[in-house]
Amino acid sequence: MSDNPSPFTTRTALVLTGIGGLLLLALLVMAGFGQEIEARVTRTPGVASKGATGFQALHDLLAGLPGTTVTLARDNDALAADHLVIATPDAQTKGADLTELVRLRDARPLLIILPKWQTERDGLSPTRERRISDAMNLAPVGAMLRGLTQAAISRAGQGARRPVAPGWPLAPIEAPQTLAIGGVEPWITVRGQGAILSKLPDQNVWILADPDLANNYGLRDPRNARAIVAAIKAMNDDQLDAVTFDLTLHYRAGERNLVKLMLTPPFVAVTIALLAAALLAGWASAARFGPPRREARAIPFGKAALIETIAALTRRAGRAAAGGPRFAAMRAERLGARLHAPRGLGGDALADWIDTRRPGFADRYRAVARAGDEASLTDAARRLDDFTKELS
Repeated sequence: MSDNPSPFTTRTALVLTGIGGLLLLALLVMAGFGQEIEARVTRTPGVASKGATGFQALHDLLAGLPGTTVTLARDNDALAADHLVIATPDAQTKGADLTELVRLRDARPLLIILPKWQTERDGLSPTRERRISDAMNLAPVGAMLRGLTQAAISRAGQGARRPVAPGWPLAPIEAPQTLAIGGVEPWITVRGQGAILSKLPDQNVWILADPDLANNYGLRDPRNARAIVAAIKAMNDDQLDAVTFDLTLHYRAGERNLVKLMLTPPFVAVTIALLAAALLAGWASAARFGPPRREARAIPFGKAALIETIAALTRRAGRAAAGGPRFAAMRAERLGARLHAPRGLGGDALADWIDTRRPGFADRYRAVARAGDEASLTDAARRLDDFTKELS
């Protein structure tokens, strides 16, 4: 039978502990940064998407124009630019996000291209997406606009219809998505339906209700490309020196939590210091002290322990030397009984009687009886004990 009661070897226990620590760390990271990780893994920002519903072609088209600088806004500070910002919300964008974006722009020009198709990332590619349904429900699209306009959004049935714009010939759009003209200033319309591109009253905010006019699929037609460039130039005070694509709607920071606070500056330094201290404490405990010791009893069991306890108490009381006369008398009585000493003898008389038969006993007896401190008593008692043992 094995002497080790544990079913695991030390190496196995260390491996299991390491795996558990890694899983715990992964759990903490997912709990603190789950929203950001989900956005990075599952969402494809429109400007970087090369699929039919993305806007990589629009980005490249504008970047290829002479004298035009195209930038990407990854944080709110970049949204303070005076030139036009183009936002491409997706199905996961909320109305509060768009309202906050309009507030951050603070009357500076903003173009919002609404989503139309339900998409997902195409495999592991970070820049490709694919449609997973014909078209997304209009309810979430309308909810995005609730804080911006009361104009209703609608979508035509099956079949392609050609948008109408002054001086801009356009390609037909399948099932065009439009805003009701009554609540907006129309720029591009569909007869009998509503506005595809419109401007909010008294605001520098434009809404492109149907993305098929500006996405990769739509820009395959040069007519749409010319029209969207002309529209963007008009929104940008008839200039095309700079345009910014917004990414904050896609990569917006998640909600604050304790884990994120611990793992981001400036408190990440405190977290690292605490982890290092914990590792050092664990290493010191395992390497220097070994397994924990059980606390000993205040008064142990056994005769020897009882004698040691009594001696310790006597020593603390300063009475250690007071036991000398009694110890000497006890030794004299035992040796006298063995030598058949006369009855009635005791003390020095008994020691002298024993000394006549065993010379040297009296001196040792008196040295013990008259010892004044613990050291001399211990030495004298040892010599007397050795003497009596030799006579046994």
